[in-house]
Amino acid sequence: MMTDTIYHQAGAATPIAGNDLETAFKAVGTRFGYDEVRVDYASYKEFKSTWRRCGTKISFEVSDYLRNAPLEVLVDFAHALYERIERRSSVCHYSDRLKAYLESDVFVGRNQATYVKRSRNLTRSPRGRHLDLRETYEALVARGMVPPSEGASLNWTRSENRMRVGYCSVLMRVVAISSLLDNEKVPDFVPEYVLYHELLHLDDGLSEGRRHHTPEFRLRERQHPQWRESEDWLKRLAARRVDLA
Repeated sequence: MMTDTIYHQAGAATPIAGNDLETAFKAVGTRFGYDEVRVDYASYKEFKSTWRRCGTKISFEVSDYLRNAPLEVLVDFAHALYERIERRSSVCHYSDRLKAYLESDVFVGRNQATYVKRSRNLTRSPRGRHLDLRETYEALVARGMVPPSEGASLNWTRSENRMRVGYCSVLMRVVAISSLLDNEKVPDFVPEYVLYHELLHLDDGLSEGRRHHTPEFRLRERQHPQWRESEDWLKRLAARRVDLA
């Protein structure tokens, strides 16, 4: 019988048949001492995987955002998960090949719309009642504040959150800004600053650790000409000392 040979992150080769998710996870699983491996895709909103293990048996539910990934990418991803489990770590260390795929236009193009659809708090539009986030983004790019972020999805939130005024998915290139800032009583530089902050995260790309606001990031953040005024205004907003009625 003809077999494919898959090279995973460790550099060794394992001959296996087939080219799907189960094939990849079983092939890598044997290297880590598992003799029974079950794996399937799951429709999580975020890019995540879960697992259960008992002795030499293990089962996975893997984000369906990887459904159309190349076989070698699935093998690298399986290796990253098994290593994380073995180290009992909260962080997955991705191979260069896996990271390149996750940051590719192909991956984002296949999955961004699904991610936005699963994000129930997003309006799925940059156009608000008062501000258009696309225009704000273009102004930031024109002033050289941020590089162009091709394919970025800019959205207002449905809920008016005063504590979490902005967030993003670097993986999916999706930015969300609290609709509370889409108000004529809010100085325009405030939502611009919040959008600028999130675009800096997109520009930084994927991070394996959990520390995103590094000293280097803070230095870039403070290049916004009104960062101090914006931070002060947002603190007053969080403390409910701003009247937007």
